[in-house]
Amino acid sequence: MLRGPNGSGKTTLLRTIAGLVPLTHGRRVPPTSVLYIGHRPMLLRGLSARANLAFFSAFRGRPADPTDALRRWGLSALASVPVERLSAGQRKRAALARVETETEAVVLLDEPFADLDTDGVVLLRAAIMSALAREQAVLLATHFHEELDRDARQLLVLDAGAVRSL
Repeated sequence: MLRGPNGSGKTTLLRTIAGLVPLTHGRRVPPTSVLYIGHRPMLLRGLSARANLAFFSAFRGRPADPTDALRRWGLSALASVPVERLSAGQRKRAALARVETETEAVVLLDEPFADLDTDGVVLLRAAIMSALAREQAVLLATHFHEELDRDARQLLVLDAGAVRSL
């Protein structure tokens, strides 16, 4: 887990690892298969949650049926509704369901608890534990949630541009 105050660079670091931010110097060897889920859902607003998840998995060359993932995230009844008509929490759940349909080697989660209610937090924790059980590496960035420390295999703190291990 990566923790740090607002503005410390957590999002920039995750986006850099994912290969979404150009480097000004040095070099990066990004993991071969990365799923980055930012603090914004990054879904195609005119498509439904089902169509979004099917699109993203097909784009990766591994089409998947998102029905079970959407059911686990409590979105079965809303699976065909355009994402733009969902609440912020429902959009967040749809985005996080990608962890189940795109089982990439590395999962980068930026402030994944934002916009989630208590049930959503429980679902997210279960999804993270399932990803770890599938031997996926999960890097979660947050500025709070110290209660997650006990589940973290490694705890990093980013502050003043430096990463240190706790």
